[in-house]
Amino acid sequence: MTSPIDPDIKAARVTAIVLAAAMFMVGLDSTVLVTALPRMARDFGVPPTSLSSSITIYLLVSTALMPMSSWIGQQFGPRRIFAGAIVGFTLASIGCGLAPSLPALLIARALQAAFASMMVPVGNLVLLKITPKSYLVAAMAISSTPSLIAPVVGPPIGGFITTVLDWPWVFFINAPIGLIGVIAARRYIPRLPAAPRIPFDFRGFAITACALCALIVGLDRLGGHGADWRVGGAILALGVVLTLLAGRHARRAAHPIVPLGPMRHPCFFTATIGAGTFVRIAFTAHGFVLPLMLQIGLGLSPFQAGLLLLATNGGDLVLKPVCGKALRRWGFRSMLVSGAVLLAGSLAACALLGPAIPFAGLFAILFVVGMCRSTLFTALMTLRFADMPPAELGGAQVLGNLVNSMGQATAISGAALLLNLLSPGLHAPDLGAFRIAMLVLAAIAAAGAPLFARLSRNAGAEVTGRIVVESDAMGQME
Repeated sequence: MTSPIDPDIKAARVTAIVLAAAMFMVGLDSTVLVTALPRMARDFGVPPTSLSSSITIYLLVSTALMPMSSWIGQQFGPRRIFAGAIVGFTLASIGCGLAPSLPALLIARALQAAFASMMVPVGNLVLLKITPKSYLVAAMAISSTPSLIAPVVGPPIGGFITTVLDWPWVFFINAPIGLIGVIAARRYIPRLPAAPRIPFDFRGFAITACALCALIVGLDRLGGHGADWRVGGAILALGVVLTLLAGRHARRAAHPIVPLGPMRHPCFFTATIGAGTFVRIAFTAHGFVLPLMLQIGLGLSPFQAGLLLLATNGGDLVLKPVCGKALRRWGFRSMLVSGAVLLAGSLAACALLGPAIPFAGLFAILFVVGMCRSTLFTALMTLRFADMPPAELGGAQVLGNLVNSMGQATAISGAALLLNLLSPGLHAPDLGAFRIAMLVLAAIAAAGAPLFARLSRNAGAEVTGRIVVESDAMGQME
C-alpha cells in the first residue's frame, strides 16, 4: 500500500509543471523567431538584418524591467501577477502575428518582453515559497527542463511553421499554450497573500535599468565583428559606472529594488556570484560556439548540427531524474566540484572534434557532454536558495536573475570577441580557432572547482535531505 503524497509536495509539483509550461512558451518564442526572419523581412519590405532589432528590443526590455518583477508580485499577489503575465504575453504574441509593419512588430515584441520579465521570475517566486526544502531539488529539475528542450526544438518548429503556414503562426502557437497555462495557474497554483506594502524604488529602478541596458549594448558592440571597439568600450564603461551607482544606492536605500542582502548567505553567493559565474559563463558560451563549430568548422548541415545539439540536451535530460538522489548521497560540495571538473573535461573534449569523426561518433560524444553538465546545473539552481530565509526570497530572485542575464550577455559577447580575435581579417573562424575557444572555456569552467571546494561539507543538507555525517557532527560538538 502506497503512502499518500504530502499535500505541500503535491502543490509544489503541480506548480513546477505549470511554471515549466510557461518557461517552455517563453523559450520557444525566443527560438522559433530566428528561422522566420527572412520571410518577415520580405513581407515588411526591409532588409533581413533590420529584423535583428526584434530580438534586441526583447532582450533590452525584459532585462530592464526584470528588477521590478519581485516588487509587483509581492505587492499584488504572486499568483495573480503570474496568471496576468501569461495572459499579457499571449495577447502580445497575437499582436506580433497581426503586426502590419516593423514598428508595430517592435511595439508588440516590447510588450511580450515586459510580460515575460514578470512571468518566469514571479512563477519561480511562487514555487520557492510553497515548496518544502526537501523537495526543492526535484521541483527545480521539473521547472528547468523546458529551458533545455525549447532551444533545440524551436528552430525546426519555426522553420516548419514558416514553410507550411506562414510566419504569423510562429507567434499564434503561443495562444493555446497560454490559454492552458492561465487556466492551470488559476486552478492549481495556491493563492499566496500579498506582502506588506513597501514604496517602489523609482530611483534605484531607473539607475539599474540604464546600467543593464548600457552593459548589454556595450558587450554586444564589443563582440560584433568589425564593430568599432571604442564605441562599445565607451558604452560598457558607462554601464560599469551606472552599476557602481546602483550598488551604492542599494546599500543606502531603505527598500532597494535590487537588494544586496542575499549576498551575505554563503550558498547564494557561491551559486550566484562566485563559482557559479565561472561555470555558467563557460556553459552559455559553449552553447554559442558549438553550433558554429559544427557548421563552419566541421562543415555539417544545419539539420545535422541540430541533431547533435539534440544529443547534447538529451544527455542532460537523461540524468535529471537521478539528480536528487546523487545530491542526497554526496552533497552539494562534492557534486559541484566534480561537476565543474566534468564540465571542463567535456569542453576540452569538444576541442578534439573533427571532420574525420563519423556522425554517430559525434552524436555519442555530445550525448556524454550533455550528461557531464546535468547534475552540476540542477545543483547550482537549487543551492542558490538553500540557505535563503523566506523573507528574502523575492530579493534573491531579482538579484539572481540579473546576474544570470549579465552572465549570458558576457558569455555570448565574450565568445564572439574571442572568435573574432582568433580569426583576424577572415569572414569566419576556422576549426583551429574553435578548438582554442573550447580550451579557453574549459579553463574558465575548471576555475570554478576550487571555489566550490570552499563550501561547507554539509552546505544545503536541509534541501537535499542528506544526513550530517557523524564526524562532522562530532567536530561541531567539539
